[in-house]
Amino acid sequence: MPEASPRRSISALAAVASMFVFTSSCGEPAATPPPPVPLETPIFVAVADQRAMSAFVELLPAELDAGLRVVADPVAELARSSEGSLHIAVVSDETRGAESYRVESAEGGYVVRGGAPLGIQFGLAHLLELMGVRFYHPAHSFVPPTLATPLATELGVEHTPEMEQRGLHLHILHPIEAYFDFWEPSEENFQGARRTLQWIIANRGNYVTWTALQNIILPANTNLRAHTRRILDEAHARGMRVGLGTQLFGGASLQKSLVLVPNGSDPSEAIATRLGILADLPFDEFHIAFGEFSGETPEVFLASLDLAYDEIHRLFPSAEVTGTIHVGDFEDTHINYMGEDMLYYFLVEYASRPIIPWIHTVMYYNLFEDAGGAYNHANFFAHRDLLLDRLATHRDVAYHPETAYWIAFDNSVPTYLPLYTRSRHYDLAQIRARTRAVGGDELGRHIVFSSGWEWGYWQNDWAVLQMSYELGASPQALQERMLAPLPGGAELAGIVNELAELQQTSLLEGRLAAYLASTDFTFALGVAMGFWSQPRRPEFSELIAYDATQVADFRARVLTPLETLRDDTALLLGRFDGSGIDLSEPFSAEIRDGVEIDLHRTEFAHAVFSAAIVRAEGGDPAALIATARAAKAAAEVTVRRRHAAMHDRDPARLVATRRRTALLYQYGYLREADTLCYYTRELAQLDVALGGSSRVPGCNL
Repeated sequence: MPEASPRRSISALAAVASMFVFTSSCGEPAATPPPPVPLETPIFVAVADQRAMSAFVELLPAELDAGLRVVADPVAELARSSEGSLHIAVVSDETRGAESYRVESAEGGYVVRGGAPLGIQFGLAHLLELMGVRFYHPAHSFVPPTLATPLATELGVEHTPEMEQRGLHLHILHPIEAYFDFWEPSEENFQGARRTLQWIIANRGNYVTWTALQNIILPANTNLRAHTRRILDEAHARGMRVGLGTQLFGGASLQKSLVLVPNGSDPSEAIATRLGILADLPFDEFHIAFGEFSGETPEVFLASLDLAYDEIHRLFPSAEVTGTIHVGDFEDTHINYMGEDMLYYFLVEYASRPIIPWIHTVMYYNLFEDAGGAYNHANFFAHRDLLLDRLATHRDVAYHPETAYWIAFDNSVPTYLPLYTRSRHYDLAQIRARTRAVGGDELGRHIVFSSGWEWGYWQNDWAVLQMSYELGASPQALQERMLAPLPGGAELAGIVNELAELQQTSLLEGRLAAYLASTDFTFALGVAMGFWSQPRRPEFSELIAYDATQVADFRARVLTPLETLRDDTALLLGRFDGSGIDLSEPFSAEIRDGVEIDLHRTEFAHAVFSAAIVRAEGGDPAALIATARAAKAAAEVTVRRRHAAMHDRDPARLVATRRRTALLYQYGYLREADTLCYYTRELAQLDVALGGSSRVPGCNL
């Protein structure tokens, strides 16, 4: 698997020096500096563009053997250079937008013309994509054995971003890859953060944000602030904007994020003190979150929000301030303000300061379809209507959905869910259609909540970054473009697209999400307290007590559709056999493992929930329990194979059962996936419901 590594670069001075013999101070000829090491892919730039391009070219895949050549006239150098076999000239053009570009054919090679600093980086990435390169994962890209020749129809096309702000919110409150690189200071982790910035830019993103943890304010944590400053300097040098998330109130903080107003503190004093510690970190945006499941009074909320805005602007005069409009339809999250019943988070709309709302949705649900009971919402139409209203009335707003949820829902189970890509594209297409119909503004900000990249979840972020720059006709076309360079890529994309449609029909429309997902102890505790996150499902003890009418209904709504999903997934898995898909290629193998783990998870879910229903009917569930155990054993084989081939440079940290972190979670985010704890938990819960004495693991914390 190709891995990004530093590439060679030559400065303008060195280029000139290599052509002359210097004289020493004694008048004797000095030794001629050695010529630069030849490159397979010289990339010619002018001095003015060297800074913008140096990091990007340095971190290109090693197989390209690319490096900068700083020259007076990059285009002229194409025709006369005999170095290597692929010549590229990069030329900044002030007449273009800063993030626009065009790729052209020229004598001797190709020319990328674009705005600086980001447009020329985007253009070089696009040219390489036309040759078959894909920047799939922050740690690994795909480079074909032979680079393709771009089609004539693909050249000379002007590309301009369809959104102003496009990027990722790296959810480092969870022990995912980005947590280690962005929050644990070391040279190796800094280089990992650089590769993540590279990956975002290569896929046309221009923004990254993450949430501060409370340990950043510790006086002794100068290393962390220095590490953060290096990342900020790297991002800014390349043209990116960077945001930092904070939690406004300590009472609503469920994880170890930086809180601006701890419990019992004076808001004006606390906000000034805590933001003051960050004053030497030049963030471009501050993102204020308000917790989950609980909140303050409207008066305290709005007064504290104004204080936070004012203090941010005192310390960071040009910074934008944004606020999350979260989800959660519970009694404690409803308030009455100005005679209107609303969710607590919607108070952002009433702030007296120009705070940009980030409209949030969770999991693979979207603004326009069923929400399955996630956070007790039947749908997120209220969030949709607020977003559309702001666009229709020409007020700034961002959309902030997710590409993974992690906890007991998707990649930690594990399951492979290309449904995320379908939902994210559907949202953007629908928002565009609705706003154009009423003459509103186009959506200008799309920042996606990212929670891990193994098990194919890099695909969701790859797709969202690309579709935020240019939406494209459909999610299916996007998958086809993503996978086209892989051997058998068309067949592979067909399988992925059909799986996404199966998941749309069964998990989202059919509300089977809760059965392929799982629960942990904290979820059960939350339900007992009257709130929950992911969609709920009946407990095994409830199913066993069902009467005949309830049994028939459950079979029709859940068991029969699960059986159909299982069989259809098995058919998709069978299509890998005898196809042109090369399973020795790591990205293709990962997708196959994803389809296979979905099959095992669906088989397991069908078996354990069928077992409870059979007992409700007075039958013997032993055969179904044996089927469930066999599905778990088969899933263990798939997990071992996948976890032996993970992308991360230190896979052990992602599956660690115990690892010291600054987080609430002292382990890697794939620990439960690695041990299949949720399978074990559900088998134990079923056994207890049937009268057994199994110990039920918590599978959390």
